[in-house]
Amino acid sequence: MQENRLQRVNSEIKKAISSILAEEIRDPRISGLISVIDVKTTNDLSHCTIYVSIYSQSKKEQEISFNTLLHSAGFIRKLLSSRVDLRITPELHFKLDEGFENSEKMTKLIDSLNIPKEEESAD
Repeated sequence: MQENRLQRVNSEIKKAISSILAEEIRDPRISGLISVIDVKTTNDLSHCTIYVSIYSQSKKEQEISFNTLLHSAGFIRKLLSSRVDLRITPELHFKLDEGFENSEKMTKLIDSLNIPKEEESAD
């Protein structure tokens, strides 16, 4: 039963954080699209790790956006406390999820391996 409750809490926090990032954060240093990938909360609900993916033009812009997000954690936590009804609002820890970038690199590598085979079969 505790696990189901934790999953519901994670889901509510994910929805709220996604909404806050889309609607409330107006910092010009945050460029690109920020997507909340996953949320993991400790059993005692005191800490919450939020995995985000940032789609931007360059790696430097991505780093600036992520650092700004880290510095905004207190403000985001305050907004979260008004949206999610918990006795104690968890302390937020943001982690950059680079899964999409890694999968994109792997896809390009696989595609580059397949090109010579296609050229050979055409001859």
